[in-house]
Amino acid sequence: MKKVVFISVVVIILLGMFLVSCGEPSPTPPPTTPPPTSPTAPPTSPTAPPTSPTAPPPPTDARIPGLDPSMYKPAGGIEGGRMNMIGAGNIANIGDPYQISNPGDAAYTMVACEPLIRMDANGILQPWLAKDWEIADDGSSITFYLQEGVKFQDGTDFNADAVKYVVDLNIETPNWMNLKAFESCDVLDEYTVRVNFKDGKFDWPAFKSFGGFFSCLMFSPTYLENNTDDYKRTHVVGTGPFKLVEFQRDELLKFDRFDDYWRGTPYLDGIDYKIIPDQTTQLIAFKAGEVDMLGVQPKDKEDLLADGFEVVESPATTVINLCFIPSSNNPDSPLSNVDVRRALECAIDKDALVEGLTYGLGHATYQMFVEGDPSYNPDVVGYHYDLDRARELLENAGYGNGFKTSIVLVDFLPLDLPIAIQDMWAQIGVETEINRISILQINEMVSATGSGWEGWFYAYSIAGPNTDPASALINGPINYNTTWISNWEPPELMDLARAGASELDETTRYEIYRELSIKMVDEYAQWLFLYWAPGLYSIAPKIKGHTVSEGTEFFAFTFAYIQ
Repeated sequence: MKKVVFISVVVIILLGMFLVSCGEPSPTPPPTTPPPTSPTAPPTSPTAPPTSPTAPPPPTDARIPGLDPSMYKPAGGIEGGRMNMIGAGNIANIGDPYQISNPGDAAYTMVACEPLIRMDANGILQPWLAKDWEIADDGSSITFYLQEGVKFQDGTDFNADAVKYVVDLNIETPNWMNLKAFESCDVLDEYTVRVNFKDGKFDWPAFKSFGGFFSCLMFSPTYLENNTDDYKRTHVVGTGPFKLVEFQRDELLKFDRFDDYWRGTPYLDGIDYKIIPDQTTQLIAFKAGEVDMLGVQPKDKEDLLADGFEVVESPATTVINLCFIPSSNNPDSPLSNVDVRRALECAIDKDALVEGLTYGLGHATYQMFVEGDPSYNPDVVGYHYDLDRARELLENAGYGNGFKTSIVLVDFLPLDLPIAIQDMWAQIGVETEINRISILQINEMVSATGSGWEGWFYAYSIAGPNTDPASALINGPINYNTTWISNWEPPELMDLARAGASELDETTRYEIYRELSIKMVDEYAQWLFLYWAPGLYSIAPKIKGHTVSEGTEFFAFTFAYIQ
């Protein structure tokens, strides 16, 4: 095998700016809290205001009377200045919940848009645009009680009608599976909505999508109604702290502060995302002070530390598990044969990938749910590196002389991992073509109405202790072919996923997911899981007041300032 000398930074490229933008490490599905044992109890309630007479008075510029004091603009920041961030790729869609959007896009969106509820650093649901919520006694609906007096950036009132518009749109949208468990949304009064489950059957992924999933963010209904699809792909209007004022393809996204932000005017004048796809150029720009935050490649960690920069490792509460998705739904594809899928995984030396591509920081994986995740199943065997077994499996499948396959990936990702695996598969006679295509082509390819792909799709799954297993599945291997349409989803696994998504008893739920995990791998070899590595980042010392590590803000730089 050729020695691996490149550095894989797919996690940093795809999710680095998402991580720093919203204070959460998950790009599509939100993290989660362990479910309550009774459907009658909401997962959380707003923090009660302090009653101590010695408590300091709230800031005078809080926009909402009676707002939870923990959500006020903190005192002590310095007004003015702009923060410069890195945008790794150009956008496909940041402003239309009816269209597909990738995690990189969502990072830009979350500067301007906010959710009804959010996840804190421990994966606990917290109030946001909804100040409280209530799950019906029978689990058939959720009632949201909304903050009053909030405005969208175009002056539209945020109220129950606005929420209903967005929720109805999500229920109708073919590209997102998350809210398909809902049947309807009812306006109860100006600031109260009730979202009803189909057949009265509670569903965790649908509920938790309101905690930050792209299409469930609160976009202005006026903006959505009065603009074309093309316009909305490159524009966005929400209730968030910064509003988009300029977009230059290949160059810049410029956000100015929203002076009427409901929690208080941000300290920064604005935030600018400079489009810099190349990692070396990103590093140079960061060291030169041209950008204020960097997703750090493992090979650059020691160099940055020596130069006096702080490098922070993201906690492994949410794990980005790199994987390959086979075109097993195509009966003419060699990958529709489970022994072929097993053989190709047996031909991959995952330990060598971890050592060469992550400088030893990564962890090889053989299932979607990793150690520490309550859905992790220690009884999963998986397919470990064994070239003799790989050749035997290919022979049994009728491909003893090998075959040709391909790896499809987005064009701004590095080629280190595909090239390494290309070399490994060559050892068992499998010839692999690497195809890099644009994010727009990928969006069209994987969606419910897309063309699909042949071979392997280079992607990732999201799991970990703070990621709800139902959300992880519905945005990954078991989404009922609303995305990843070329991948086979065994009916048995879909049945288990549905059972887990609606099960309210915590112990029973995780038993279901552990059963699903072992079948997904040992019986079906549905996806090929590779490894995960912790995210590394560095923030310029002059940037103060951010909450990247605390997870107390939806957008971590809402009340940041420059010192």
